[in-house]
Amino acid sequence: MANRNGVALSLVSLAFVLFASSQINAQVDPAIAKVSPYCVKAMDKPFCTEVVKVADTWQEAITEVLSETIMQTKLAEPIMASLLTSLTPSDAKLKDEIGTGCKKSYNDALETLKEIEELLKTGDKTKSANIKFSSAMSRLDDCEDEFKKVQMPIEFATFYQGSKKLLSTCLAVERTRPDLLN
Repeated sequence: MANRNGVALSLVSLAFVLFASSQINAQVDPAIAKVSPYCVKAMDKPFCTEVVKVADTWQEAITEVLSETIMQTKLAEPIMASLLTSLTPSDAKLKDEIGTGCKKSYNDALETLKEIEELLKTGDKTKSANIKFSSAMSRLDDCEDEFKKVQMPIEFATFYQGSKKLLSTCLAVERTRPDLLN
């Protein structure tokens, strides 16, 4: 029962984050909003600016968005486990394949994000964070590919899109890295 409560709390937290970001996007006119210098390459500049609003340096900005992305990615497994029960096919093998595939995709993405976190702590002298962010994004796409035979449940689709949005924001902030711009 505690696991169900944890998943329900995670879903409520996710819903709040998504609602808050939609409210931010609805209230901020991108034409007049002050965009963080770390978000100039972001697809959703208001969202990115909100995520990194406390950052005074590039290192703080990338750390903030990476931390948010890692937290989001960690929620995938319990959310997916809960939502698999809502899939209509009675084919247990198909549900198992989807669950296993998405779990592996999110676990691989999480591992890559943790590697990036370590790289950034040590200065990423190889400048491979960009490639690793792209790799994590591809791993999430692998999860989406698991839903070829059935439609992804709307709750997980929303979570998945939120994960992709955070990863895209990481990539955008990473691309404003001062030593890459010079």
